[in-house]
Amino acid sequence: MSPKLSVCIPVKNGGAFLPLAVDSVLRQSFDDMELIIVDNCSTDGTAQWLERKSAETARIRFFGNATDIGLARNFNACLSYAAGDYVKFLCADDLLLPGSLRRMADALDADPAATLVVGARRLIDDKGAALTVQRYARKNLHVGGEQTINRCLFGKNYIGEPSAVMFRRSAAKRGFSESFPHLIDLEMWFHLLEQGRLISLAEEVCAIRQHAAQMSHKNTRSGALLDDNVSLFEQYGRKPYVRASRVRSLSRKARVAYRVWLCRDGISPEKRNSVLARHSSKLLYHGAIPVFARALAAWRSVRLLLRTGSAGLSPKSLVG
Repeated sequence: MSPKLSVCIPVKNGGAFLPLAVDSVLRQSFDDMELIIVDNCSTDGTAQWLERKSAETARIRFFGNATDIGLARNFNACLSYAAGDYVKFLCADDLLLPGSLRRMADALDADPAATLVVGARRLIDDKGAALTVQRYARKNLHVGGEQTINRCLFGKNYIGEPSAVMFRRSAAKRGFSESFPHLIDLEMWFHLLEQGRLISLAEEVCAIRQHAAQMSHKNTRSGALLDDNVSLFEQYGRKPYVRASRVRSLSRKARVAYRVWLCRDGISPEKRNSVLARHSSKLLYHGAIPVFARALAAWRSVRLLLRTGSAGLSPKSLVG
């Protein structure tokens, strides 16, 4: 008999944090589930640890790729092994918070028209200390899928990372798009939301770990994330349900200019000028963005000082 829920962990060289991620799944109160872990040719002992761990419990289904198939294809490999009605991805360096699987599955059970549920996510550092909380909304909401796409398309990924969502497997048969190697999550959320609505839970469901070794930092500096942002808008920006008001268009241009500024040392002047001409403006890039970036850096420095100066900052375990 197939389980209600498939939890999927795609991993490559995740030895530092993977045991905590796995334990956070196995300690959930939701029993009607399977845990699928697909290792993409790790070289740090991850596969050997998984072989031992999977031998201890039948709830873990461990698979190893014969060759390195890349991030997007490894996500799809996880999806291909999943048998549950619902799918919950968890990145190998993140954590599920207690009770999150039940809350998210119950939300999908209660709303057959919803294809995607997202909860608030707690951002933590590499030691597990809490940094801040991010959420789609401050209260529980049921939002139209096209409305959500519009909000993210002209803003940012307000939905969040794979660890923050759960979705219906029947709506994800297409799989993750391999033409978006870095924004495979947001493009999939758009694909799901074209088929149904979003449920937003104000309560925290996961902890997202922030550390210097993450691929997202490298992708930002190199311009790879910028490429995906441009491609995503070009694919979805012309959809009939997209509402491009003046305010939304200006907001998007400002965000694109800031993204170009972040990767200014990793892209050529020709590429910079091309992206600005098509999706933003040189005036924003050379005028407003440097001022904004300096102000943002100063604010982050103050926030860091306040946080590190607070009492009781010793890291607290999130999994018991």
